[in-house]
Amino acid sequence: MSQDGASQFQEVIRQELELSVKKELEKILTTASSHEFEHTKKDLDGFRKLFHRFLQEKGPSVDWGKIQRPPEDSAG
Repeated sequence: MSQDGASQFQEVIRQELELSVKKELEKILTTASSHEFEHTKKDLDGFRKLFHRFLQEKGPSVDWGKIQRPPEDSAG
């Protein structure tokens, strides 16, 4: 596959992934209660933007050595 063909393929896949994530996030949003709707919408929009940035990266985009385990939830 030529470099141009590979780039076109990657763009098609990126668009399909973004559309798929958008649809799934919209499904999740329909489950939010009316008093949590705006907060949930804001959170999901942030995730969608982060996912978009991730798909735009060329090459390695995660420095696995810097990832830390999240704190344990003490509410349990």
